[in-house]
Amino acid sequence: MTEIEYESIIRDFVYALERKDIDRALGFFTNDATWITASGTFKGTKEIKNYIVWLVESLSDITFTDDGVGLIVQGTNAVYQHIFRSTFEGKKLNAPSVCTYQFSGNKCKNHWSLSDRLLMARQAAAGPIAKKAVNTIVNRMEKGLHQ
Repeated sequence: MTEIEYESIIRDFVYALERKDIDRALGFFTNDATWITASGTFKGTKEIKNYIVWLVESLSDITFTDDGVGLIVQGTNAVYQHIFRSTFEGKKLNAPSVCTYQFSGNKCKNHWSLSDRLLMARQAAAGPIAKKAVNTIVNRMEKGLHQ
């Protein structure tokens, strides 16, 4: 396969997630694929399907917008830098993200998704108690950073 074909496959996968097309998104992966996220490691199509279902049921208005280096494919590996946007319980989320892909044939064998979860938690926090809790954690983690 060519690098242009791999790019097209990745964009089709992203499109499937945006459209909440679970079967199409799942078809992106090999049967023994691994998808690593901040929420956990999902191995095989059964676990990956559970993750995709959870993702599309938990979030609405999912979009991916190229950012930074965008989508780069080299051989059977790719990296995709983008802005991940969605809505969670009426709250708009907007986070910089990076994904990596390793292909086996025309399917993804290994996929990593990395997003700024603290930023998303700040955006999703509803009410003064939740906002205070998230900000307390973030402030403790960033102590001494912003002086």
